[in-house]
Amino acid sequence: MIRSYGISEAGLVRRVNEDCIFIGEKPFFILADGMGGYAGGQIASTSAVEAVKTFFSTLTEDRYSEQTLREAVLCANRAILHRKLTADEFQDMGTTLIVAAVHGGNLYWAHVGDSRLYILKRDDFSQVTKDHSFVMSLVEEGKITREEMRGHPRKNEITRAVGIRPALEVDTGTVPLTEPLMILICSDGLTLVDDAVLETALRDCGDTEDALKECAEKLLCEVYDAGATDNISAIFIQFTPDAT
Repeated sequence: MIRSYGISEAGLVRRVNEDCIFIGEKPFFILADGMGGYAGGQIASTSAVEAVKTFFSTLTEDRYSEQTLREAVLCANRAILHRKLTADEFQDMGTTLIVAAVHGGNLYWAHVGDSRLYILKRDDFSQVTKDHSFVMSLVEEGKITREEMRGHPRKNEITRAVGIRPALEVDTGTVPLTEPLMILICSDGLTLVDDAVLETALRDCGDTEDALKECAEKLLCEVYDAGATDNISAIFIQFTPDAT
């Protein structure tokens, strides 16, 4: 069984919400965090989500795979680049993008940018995606710690985004759905709080749709208490194996 719930809020500082999310029935999930100014960020994230939705409308679930999700992201990349041809004022716009889909006992994902996909298992909580960001490169080089990323002055600089250039490298992966799992897909606005807060909220979540909503609202309050300096978007996915 799969339950899901999504939130997307502007936060306390940004005038508008440049994030965009979508939860499809098949099921598939999309989250984008736009950049390039208020209007440009909104256009980029919305254009990416609409392009992926259109792409998925042509697919049956048996075609879900890492490759088709990569193609969906590339489709979004082309859509934003095409939009730029007639919008000189939005030449700097782009977006992060995470696409995930479930079929045949697997969750497939594709990712560009610094939005994240986390997985909570019985004995483990981990970030599955890799941030395409300047500060993550510093972490990999051993120059700063993961804890220092959050307060770094260049923490918002991403090194890979959808809609910037025709050639785009897309990370993909597969998560086997063989045990109870909680999956969190989020924009960087949610990670204003640290991973321990995220893990605690997910572990405390019950196994109903109302419980997912309560978990989302609890984390939203945590981010608002911390200042909510960015837009906040998240998709919560709870997987429970069917009884046999």
